[in-house]
Order: sequence, then C-alpha cells, then structure tokens
Amino acid sequence: IDYRATTAESLLAEGGDYDVVLALEIVEHVADPADFIATCARLLRPGGLLIASTVNRTPQSFAAAIVGAEWIMRWLPRGTHDWRRFIRPDELAAMFEAAGAPVVDRAGMAFNPLGFRWSLSPRDLAVNYLMTGVRR
Repeated sequence: IDYRATTAESLLAEGGDYDVVLALEIVEHVADPADFIATCARLLRPGGLLIASTVNRTPQSFAAAIVGAEWIMRWLPRGTHDWRRFIRPDELAAMFEAAGAPVVDRAGMAFNPLGFRWSLSPRDLAVNYLMTGVRR
C-alpha cells in the first residue's frame, strides 16, 4: 500500500489509474461534490470501483451527526459538519451517473448505541451510507 497525503486532482495530474477509489466521509466537506466525484471516477480504470460514504441530509442525520456526534458525544469538533452540505443518496447517485460510474450498490451504516456497534443496512440510509459505482 502506498499512502499519500494528496488530492484526487493531484493524483489525476500524475496519471492515476486505479482499480478502486475510496472517498470515505469526505464528499460532504469538499467545495464541489459533483466535480470531486467526477475526478475520482476519472482516476479509475474501466470496470474500476468508486466507493463513497457520506451523510444523508435528513432530520435523523442532523440529530445523529451534529447533535449526537459533535455536541453530546464530542467525537468530532463542534462545527465539523454543515447539515446543508449533507448529500441525499439520489443526489450522489446522479453524480456517479454523470461521472460515468453508475451505482451498483448502496447500503446504510446504522449505529446501535445499546451495543455500541455499527452494521450495514440495505434499507436504512437515513444517516451515514455507502455507495458503489463501476466506471464504464
């Protein structure tokens, strides 16, 4: 594994050509999410996987990601998230499609506070979720 602290744009300028690109918990923080997704897709070889995770723009996500994670649990610094920048699954799917990496899978990430555990959910995309696309 070659870990590098850089940008997707820099990797693309270097001629990046990858089988998998992971964009985990970053899409809601970039200036132009659609452009970022397009850049990530351009980093892929045909048939390559683009996997992104982000936060849905719902009342549940405000309660969990901002009130819960930032204000109450203090897992993140207060102000880390701006609810208006959260991205609905249909919006992210449209970005994937426009970038030439149609969605092949999506799953929610559900937190169980009683067991203090995370699990994947095929139906509950209300807060955090993952989306996978395949580059044409």
